[in-house]
Amino acid sequence: MAKDPILDLNTLIERPKITIDGTPYEILSPEELSILDSQAFTFWGGEIERLSKEKDKGEELSSLIDTVARKVLVSVPAAVFAKLTGAQKFRVVEVFTVLLLRDKMGAVGAVAQVMKGLAPSTGEKSSPASSGSSAETPAGGSRKRRRR
Repeated sequence: MAKDPILDLNTLIERPKITIDGTPYEILSPEELSILDSQAFTFWGGEIERLSKEKDKGEELSSLIDTVARKVLVSVPAAVFAKLTGAQKFRVVEVFTVLLLRDKMGAVGAVAQVMKGLAPSTGEKSSPASSGSSAETPAGGSRKRRRR
């Protein structure tokens, strides 16, 4: 049985903070996302990546980054949000994306631990010195001619 828990869940959510002009503001925590919100962020991330590769989609990309950044910056007043440049909003989106990935990696690690514990064991041990050759082994004895 495992000594440490494979998944640590908290019902009390601590929101991460970022600082804008010296004032700390809370941002959305990946732990408080609903399933639909999580799917929306996944979709938006794909769209940002896709739009970033297309030269004539700058306005659409900028609008999408504004939408995502606004969703992430939950405690930032509208007047402060309006002062942020597109690059700053994009950095907010990047930071939140890293938080999402870290959260998902924790879940993947927990699943991997469970799967490792569920893997059937045959009881056989492999030997690093054993050969996997299927060649016929000699019947025994020496191939040298014996004297009579």
